[in-house]
Amino acid sequence: MLKNKVGKLKIFKVDYSILKNNKIINNSIVMQSINDPDEIVRLAKLDISTKERVFIQNVKILRFKSVPSHGHNLE
Repeated sequence: MLKNKVGKLKIFKVDYSILKNNKIINNSIVMQSINDPDEIVRLAKLDISTKERVFIQNVKILRFKSVPSHGHNLE
């Protein structure tokens, strides 16, 4: 879905909280997305649930903010 909007991608730092093994864990990730809050939350939840190996329902996005890219590429 993001392939046709490549020119509009921005880098975001996403802070999240998960419930894993009955413990609350707070952490953050850096990701690329279009500047759409719903899309950022959807993609972040998917990435985090995959990375942390938890159900997507156990992921809570606390906040996200844009990070200046300065020409860096995440790939």
